[in-house]
Amino acid sequence: MILPKTIRKSWFFAGSKPAVAACACLFGVILLLCAHPGAISRADSVPDWLAAANRVDLNHFGDGSAAVVVEQWDEFTVDATGKFVSIERKALRVLNRRSADRYLTAAGFENNDTTVTSIQTWSISPSGRIMQSGKKDVVTQASFSEFELFSDSRAKVLRAPNPEEGSLVGFEIVCQGRIPIVGKRFWLEDEIPVRQAELHVSVPSGSLHWFANHPDRMEVVSQSANAASFRTVNRPGIPDEENAPPFTSVATNIVINYDPKGPTAVQSWEEAGRVYHPLFTTAEKPGTEISSQVQKLSAGNSEVISKVDALYTYVSHEIRYVAVEIGVGGYQPHPAPDVYKYKYGDCKDKATLLLTMLNDIGLRGYPALVGTRGDIEADPKVPTLATFDHMIVALPVPASLRSSVEKFPSYDAQDQILWIDPTSENDPLGQVPAIDQGVFALISYPDHGDLQRIPETLPERNGLESRTMLHLQPGGEGTAEVELKYLGESNARRHSFYRGRSQSEIRRMYDERVARYVSQAAFRGASIEGSEDNRKQIVEKFSFAGDFATASSGDSWFFQPFFLTGMAVPEVGPRPRTLPLDLGTPFRQKAEYRIELPSGMRIDRVPEKTSIKSEFGELQVEYSLDGNVLLATQTLSFTVSRIPPEKYPDFRDFVNASFRAERQRLRMLKITP
Repeated sequence: MILPKTIRKSWFFAGSKPAVAACACLFGVILLLCAHPGAISRADSVPDWLAAANRVDLNHFGDGSAAVVVEQWDEFTVDATGKFVSIERKALRVLNRRSADRYLTAAGFENNDTTVTSIQTWSISPSGRIMQSGKKDVVTQASFSEFELFSDSRAKVLRAPNPEEGSLVGFEIVCQGRIPIVGKRFWLEDEIPVRQAELHVSVPSGSLHWFANHPDRMEVVSQSANAASFRTVNRPGIPDEENAPPFTSVATNIVINYDPKGPTAVQSWEEAGRVYHPLFTTAEKPGTEISSQVQKLSAGNSEVISKVDALYTYVSHEIRYVAVEIGVGGYQPHPAPDVYKYKYGDCKDKATLLLTMLNDIGLRGYPALVGTRGDIEADPKVPTLATFDHMIVALPVPASLRSSVEKFPSYDAQDQILWIDPTSENDPLGQVPAIDQGVFALISYPDHGDLQRIPETLPERNGLESRTMLHLQPGGEGTAEVELKYLGESNARRHSFYRGRSQSEIRRMYDERVARYVSQAAFRGASIEGSEDNRKQIVEKFSFAGDFATASSGDSWFFQPFFLTGMAVPEVGPRPRTLPLDLGTPFRQKAEYRIELPSGMRIDRVPEKTSIKSEFGELQVEYSLDGNVLLATQTLSFTVSRIPPEKYPDFRDFVNASFRAERQRLRMLKITP
């Protein structure tokens, strides 16, 4: 499993549409450099399936799109030994040559267990000319070199030959091998419109179980104990919208679970957890060196929770994140003694080492497989081991320890589970990264699995609090002293930001920061507390001077009290959404401003209190005068993390109303005798 929020590795193994598109961008330059005049050959004919697709009249289907998938066929066959053969064929009509470029590359993914036995592309021009790629056009490259020390994963990529606007492009990819975790995902929708897609599956008798995330968008053509066929027709493209759920959630896909040895394929989450557990238990091995380290870390800590904190801190900080994944190593942790000895490992290695250490102090935890937020979120309707890209720790909390963890954001009081992610170097014990929050995780017990949703941090414990003192002069110039406190995930991100930063980099950051607040900004100084320990809250104190007047008229001028958050905030546009909007974890922004007004001047009008409540959150803005001091307070909270598209207009109205309240300007007037 990979470091979360990097690349969706499971997409690559599942033959995902976004993965192929990403490869088109990644390898496009290489392919262009490698191509030469003789690399693409003229052909006299194409396969029957492609010739038939070329005769299809789309009848305006997909008009306005970059391209349309005319026909797509996936055939997946498994024999009694567990060896599979996969044949993927696709016929794609190019409607806009420039926009379609990212869809004109075929990619086959392989490792030591799976081989791409053939990969072929064709182009049929509008005039009927046929071009065919050759073996010498194939480019092979490692898939995950950026974040894995070593992996057997690689991609074979082949560009469609000389496609034109109006061309029909054909791909055929044949793979064979074995899958360590016998579950495979197939997509029946794409980022571009799909006129028709079919999936045909054949496995040893009695072992087939399948699940679909959007069964209402597809039809089951046929099914038996060992075979099934599925189809979708006239499906619109899945738009690429910012901050949307992962493609794996919004596009129709089918998961096939099978067992070549008999009818024991996974058909529930309970079975999925049980099937995975043997891969974990082979790695959870105690060792004398580990026990000695546990005793050393526990020394001087009389409270159990302090010992847990010490063990978590050690694994998260002292064990480097390095992935070495070969074959089943993408799913199976390395032995805990090896991880401890070499001081590196990936997420499942670090989780296994921590579980081993916790067991040494009498606490029994379990591995939890996570489909990280925004990457490959698990669907409760689709039980499979092919839907996870991360592992953390689920610790059942004994009654004697519950009072110590009850206020932890990552503690589920209903199920008495404390969630711990030792991959994170920035989150303290009791808090997990945003990518873990609000998504489903499969706890793998020895005899069953349990799919649970990881808690989200409450908004009042996640966000930003600020206190500002502002001294204004008669011309609008002023000096400000700001104190910022970071909470929850915001605090973790800030710890990550400061790690390894030089003083010059921090100074440059503050110069750029204050320049956003006022004109003619002059940074004066700053102090930062808590950045050396992720268990501490980061508190920033800084001061600056500048011109706070945003406009002037005669002897009066305007300024914006909420200058830290309200400057140049654009309103959300009226364009509707097709997909849900992922806001991230719930959060709150709380600000207090104490503004000393210039001598001889007054505010034209003190605004009334603003209170906006909605199902998405709440805004409170209030002003008051205490002599020549203006007190302004603001609290903005978002209590939900995902907005359905049908509720997006209401959410947009709430956000824009909040932005307008933050941007409100006040007028300063001279006091007349």
